[in-house]
Amino acid sequence: MSKALVLACGNSQRGDDGVAHQVVSYLRNHLSYATAEFHAVKFHCQQQWTPELAKPISQAEIVIFVDAAVGAPSGSITCRRLQPVSDAPLASTHHISPNYLLLLAQELYGKSPARAYSLTIAGDSFESEETVSPPVRRAIPGSAERIKQLLATS
Repeated sequence: MSKALVLACGNSQRGDDGVAHQVVSYLRNHLSYATAEFHAVKFHCQQQWTPELAKPISQAEIVIFVDAAVGAPSGSITCRRLQPVSDAPLASTHHISPNYLLLLAQELYGKSPARAYSLTIAGDSFESEETVSPPVRRAIPGSAERIKQLLATS
């Protein structure tokens, strides 16, 4: 297992927006503490991705960005490979894309991960509540399994 970083983004008090935090919690509970698999993975959860993440991203061999999404059926999981390219101008620090963070890691520290992925879980309820909707809750184990597969192939 290579050095891996799982970055969860979302607000756990806004319904389905907090699903990434729950995926990380699920992973922490289901990766074996007794194996190298667990100790080679660092988890980082926050409400939004910030430029300060460029340094730990530059030090990882694999990075998996986990977030909620809109525009797809609730509970659907999308996983795609990322590259360090600027996909949008940086207008503010309120929203920074994973691609931009990969680019920052490359530009500031001279290195980006060999592999980077975005895993999103589509939600439909982003109201002020601390629970995710049933379809999103059902997607958590599948999301965690997909992340474990990505980590196992590193």
